[in-house]
Amino acid sequence: MQQLGSSGENAMKDLNWGMATPEAYDDVNKVALHVLNVFLSGDVNRNRVIKFTVARILHLNKHLPKGSSQRVRFDLRGQLVSDENLELARQAIVQAAGNHGIQASVEFLTN
Repeated sequence: MQQLGSSGENAMKDLNWGMATPEAYDDVNKVALHVLNVFLSGDVNRNRVIKFTVARILHLNKHLPKGSSQRVRFDLRGQLVSDENLELARQAIVQAAGNHGIQASVEFLTN
């Protein structure tokens, strides 16, 4: 599983992210939705996407109602990404969010 070093994670958290803008928020279930179209093939791209996504989750969490969870949907249509790479990304994002007390789920749109 990909481990995020504290310096890389802190560098992304320290960026000036501006306003928090999820693609959608479900008031009933208290779930914020992120939709990201990224290039996820290969280790370097996967690691960059993980750092960016975790930083976005952490930033948005400060602006959400208490008890909210976050759902990340990656639009990867047209890309050849191994199942292993997808699972490594999913595990790293969910674990990093969980380390900060944030419930997150990750899904991939591939077709």
